[in-house]
Amino acid sequence: MLMPRGFTIIETVMVMVIVAILSVVLLLRWGASDKARLDSSVRKIVSDIRYAQKLSVSSQTRAGIIFYPDSYEVYAVINSTPPTLANSPGEPCSTDSSGKFVVNFTQGRCKEFEGVTLSYITNTISFDSIGGLVNSTGEDITVNYKGSKTLSIENSTGRVSY
Repeated sequence: MLMPRGFTIIETVMVMVIVAILSVVLLLRWGASDKARLDSSVRKIVSDIRYAQKLSVSSQTRAGIIFYPDSYEVYAVINSTPPTLANSPGEPCSTDSSGKFVVNFTQGRCKEFEGVTLSYITNTISFDSIGGLVNSTGEDITVNYKGSKTLSIENSTGRVSY
């Protein structure tokens, strides 16, 4: 009795189709995770900017954020010398070892944002007691991670859009 050897053309085509589908799914998922990291970091930064704005309104002092290329710090009182760091609201990525509001994208506690960098014209934004930007005509902060998104902060209202 003769034993068949090799694969039929149907079996070969089916294997090629399965490999192609898996490749497409893997590539889409890889690209989607990069976009998700960028979107997630943008939402975090916007949330923290709004937190600083609310802090200035509730405390009736100037509060704000100082940005660095791979981190930022939220200040409860920014017009004192030195500025007073805000206490963290308790999120692990927002809390340094002393409990202050420091976000550092290179630290292990912010692993989900690793590789994110920031670009800006002015590294310090501060809000007045009614939530508007102080000494500014508006600010733009660009968040970079395998692509970029720009956050814009309006002068008079402090509204953040992206």
